[in-house]
Amino acid sequence: MKKLSISIFFAALIANVPVRATTIDFEAQGANAPATFSNVLNSPLAIGIATFRGGQLLKNEANSTDLSAVYATAGMPPYLDPLTITFSQPVAGFSLTVTNNAPDTYIVADNLGGSQSFGLNANTSQIFSLMDTGITGVTIVSATTTFWDFAIDNVTFSTASAVVPEPAIFLPAAGVLLGGVLLLRRYRGC
Repeated sequence: MKKLSISIFFAALIANVPVRATTIDFEAQGANAPATFSNVLNSPLAIGIATFRGGQLLKNEANSTDLSAVYATAGMPPYLDPLTITFSQPVAGFSLTVTNNAPDTYIVADNLGGSQSFGLNANTSQIFSLMDTGITGVTIVSATTTFWDFAIDNVTFSTASAVVPEPAIFLPAAGVLLGGVLLLRRYRGC
């Protein structure tokens, strides 16, 4: 009986935990960005708790399937492969979209060992997702070491503080569950 009551208590607490994801779509930062590479890095680029390195903001990139603002890199100096993202606090539920101009294989990996790899045809996009909790760094790399041309967009993650419930969430749930357990015990004569 105690195990069931405790399980119900924790299930109710988890159901009451709000999880808020942050999405960085580069629209505000790239509003006045060029459409083609200009050899001017936006690196480091800090947006909230995320810092991006190795690329340039582009808007309506030529020959791209993504016609919004993106953070992009290409196989010429001063651009880097991999692009990196660091977080000033741990995150979870990480995902992003990779859009490429040339066929290539891309690997998205976090500092905890999680990774995902996809081969993409020219001018296509793919969502990459990492489910680790406690991510503080992510790399996005192409398999081609001599020429690459890809962009990232819609970087989405939840911060650890968004995953941990506030104490105020526990009190109403605890009160309801405790009352229910006491009534059940009284009803069963425990």
